[in-house]
Amino acid sequence: MKCTIAILLIFLVSSCGKLTDEELWIKVEQAKANNNWDSTAQVCQRLITEYPASKYAAWARFGLAESYRFRNQPRQALDNYKIYYQQHPDKQPSALSLFLIGYIYNNTLHMKDSAKYFYEKFLKQFPHHDLAPSVRFELETLGLAPNEALELKQDSRKRAARQ
Repeated sequence: MKCTIAILLIFLVSSCGKLTDEELWIKVEQAKANNNWDSTAQVCQRLITEYPASKYAAWARFGLAESYRFRNQPRQALDNYKIYYQQHPDKQPSALSLFLIGYIYNNTLHMKDSAKYFYEKFLKQFPHHDLAPSVRFELETLGLAPNEALELKQDSRKRAARQ
């Protein structure tokens, strides 16, 4: 009986206390590590809502976008990548956000004009980024079926090898 009461008290105390932003971020990291994208989304949203000025809030926004992308919800992913990019253009994953916006428009939603706009914006802002060659390839192959894009890439490699 005493053991049951002790467990119940521990549960009540732990469920009543508000988690800190750092504790929430640890939960986000754990959920991401387990590919639990539903939990990632819930905890990221909670962190953004409860601690909008936290040093983890920007990362939570990016994590929320990722959770939507991995749960095949491209429109929600786009919205959150755009918010992240607009609010944090100088933080590390802003280039990745911009790339993924173009990529989702191109490869998931098949909105070539929007993809082109964001790919070109990426190249203007991040011309020397590691993803720049991928962005250039995406621009070269806009509108092509995957097998056509692959053939184009193979042809360009053959031409480069002959030179």
